[in-house]
Amino acid sequence: MELNMAETEEQNGFVFLPSVTGEGVLIKRSQVVGSRPNGPNGGAVVYTAAGPSIYTSLQTSQLAKIFDAEVIEGPR
Repeated sequence: MELNMAETEEQNGFVFLPSVTGEGVLIKRSQVVGSRPNGPNGGAVVYTAAGPSIYTSLQTSQLAKIFDAEVIEGPR
């Protein structure tokens, strides 16, 4: 099995998650374990392997694209 270093770096690299205040957090991709919407005002709560939650201004659908997750559209 050949290891593609570009894919490995992308999966283990860092991603910047912006916050509503204009700041944000830099987190290692492999530390993100999930997310959920953060109420009617938008944004999301991101759960980490280390425990603390991260509040970001990104929508969960945007996070899905960043983390290359499969998005399944349901009825609205």
